[in-house]
Amino acid sequence: MTLRPLTLEDTNELKEIHRKFFSQEFEFPDFFNNYLSSFVVTDTNNEILVGGGVRVIAEAVLITNKDFSPKKRREALLTTLQASMFTSNLRGFDQLHAFVQDERWLNHLERIGFRKSKGQALVIGV
Repeated sequence: MTLRPLTLEDTNELKEIHRKFFSQEFEFPDFFNNYLSSFVVTDTNNEILVGGGVRVIAEAVLITNKDFSPKKRREALLTTLQASMFTSNLRGFDQLHAFVQDERWLNHLERIGFRKSKGQALVIGV
């Protein structure tokens, strides 16, 4: 097996793999924008086994003062959401992520337009 950088020439083969196995799960990614690196693993016949990369995501990280009323905190949330979405869009991102541990804030975020992502969010230390 060989690990090598993804090239434009790999795109058609990757699109076919995506169409065959993953088109119902997610759209074909643009591996050449907002990725730290993109690569393929090929077999001895130079056929792609895996293609992908490490994508940069926009994540809203907020620290909320719970001494204030829920109404004021919601107003502040909407203000920071506007700024976060504007900044993300300005930098070329089409999504804004939030990793929420508080069930009530999860409900607030879902009411203002956040939705659960497909799949389960996982993390690994590097």
